[in-house]
Amino acid sequence: MPKADSKLYLFIIWEKSRNKTEEILDDLRKKFVIRDVYQVKWSKENFLNNLRRFYGKTLPDAQEKAKVCGTGPFLVIIISDLYPKFDYSENMFEEDLVNSNINESKIKYRKWIGGDFTVHSSISDNETSHNLTLLFGKNPHDFEKDLPEEWNGSIKNLELDLIGHDGWNDMKQLLYVMNSTVNYVILRNFEGMPTEFDYHDVDILVNSEKLPYIVDKDFSALSDDARSIEFNVGGKTIIFNPNYFGDHYYDERWEKDILKRRTFHPNGFYTPCKMDYFYTLLYHVTFHGRWKNIGKISDKYKKILSDLAKELDMNEITNKTFDDVDYSKKMIEEYMSKMLYRHPDTIGYKLTHGEHSRLIKSGIFIGRKEGMCVLLSAIIKKISVTINPK
Repeated sequence: MPKADSKLYLFIIWEKSRNKTEEILDDLRKKFVIRDVYQVKWSKENFLNNLRRFYGKTLPDAQEKAKVCGTGPFLVIIISDLYPKFDYSENMFEEDLVNSNINESKIKYRKWIGGDFTVHSSISDNETSHNLTLLFGKNPHDFEKDLPEEWNGSIKNLELDLIGHDGWNDMKQLLYVMNSTVNYVILRNFEGMPTEFDYHDVDILVNSEKLPYIVDKDFSALSDDARSIEFNVGGKTIIFNPNYFGDHYYDERWEKDILKRRTFHPNGFYTPCKMDYFYTLLYHVTFHGRWKNIGKISDKYKKILSDLAKELDMNEITNKTFDDVDYSKKMIEEYMSKMLYRHPDTIGYKLTHGEHSRLIKSGIFIGRKEGMCVLLSAIIKKISVTINPK
């Protein structure tokens, strides 16, 4: 019987690995509680896109993976671990607690079968949430409502592609999926969301580059320098402008703190906490892009900033305070100095937070999560694209 505080995890046995199904199930029974087992069939026309959306950038070649794992029905095994053993893990994308019991089992099953692609598992709460939501359209909390306490031995058959494969019904559905798959905040202009909002310019800070793969199935525009994501929700065109952790839209330390301190808006999405909203918006309208060149703050943003100042008990600040852009910059500088944040466009910052550092961190993450073969494949593909650009 699962304990009340036990967490869900899942294993996927891909089609070409199913000859080891009984051995894997027997081993799982000894260590965990099997809650349910599903045979899932993805449509042939969407199989590769499903793989890309499921793995994101950690999958260098979907066609190669499909050759190894097969494109036929696969098993999804849902388990609870009564005695989890956690290890703290930190990579360039996020901090997480990894269940070493699950990870060790995945590694063992891959050795049985003989390949890094052969078996998948979720090894943390975050990964379980991501996997379940994309596979079944429900986050772990909602999914567990209909989950038996223990598997009865019968395999359920499902024919369904990943949620969002044929577009999104509305913003509520999209935000539900985003809330369970990526660590993000909508940076600003969210006051009327989701009913009244300029969806042609949604600025987001997000922890990793999974977001484009989750929200859209057209990867033709994705490249290392592509930022805007244009896709369809309920018949309307939506444009996301994601700023990924490590892009240095703000100082990396600040970006990490923004995501750590984020708050859940009553209308169903994540925003910066009030303090971060105030200072990130003030930074945006004094140091970013076109605002930096305009040399003044719009009336719209003056009102938002002054309202936030009142909520934060910054009583010395009024709407007129923001008429003085130099004073606004001084406020930002004092706050950043106190918090040990730096400007990401300085030479010193760029030297210690450059592209080489990002690639090394990204490589370590992929190597640990998917194995050295996957990492080497990604490196070879990157070199090939660099030498022979299309």
